[in-house]
Amino acid sequence: MGTSQFIFEPRTDSEDIDETAESNLSFAENRYSKFLFQRESILKNAPESPGVYGLFSAFWIYIGEAGNVRARLLQHLEGDDPCIVHYRPSGFAFELTSPNDRHRRCEQLMKQLQPLCSGEASHHGKVHQPLRSNRFKQ
Repeated sequence: MGTSQFIFEPRTDSEDIDETAESNLSFAENRYSKFLFQRESILKNAPESPGVYGLFSAFWIYIGEAGNVRARLLQHLEGDDPCIVHYRPSGFAFELTSPNDRHRRCEQLMKQLQPLCSGEASHHGKVHQPLRSNRFKQ
């Protein structure tokens, strides 16, 4: 099954979260935690640790890596990337990784999940276009 094709509703903030168990999950398992891509949810659930993360709605929108996952998600929420803003993610997922493994893991996830936006350009301060710009043309 192509992992970029799953559809689900993000968790509401009123649902209880077992933070210890969730923070130890791999990226593939963590995406089903359904964390909302909202400030309160990011502050409550995203770690201030190095790792990889993904933004999604019905499809994977963006896969990235950061020394501080929480801080990077908050930057995206503030609209630092036009491609992410365009696709309006509803949720996020993350996986804690060592600083030495972050880039390799991010590359693996990008190949596996094929996000709509390229993570590369954003990390270099460039504006980038959606990878599949013709995907949703009517």
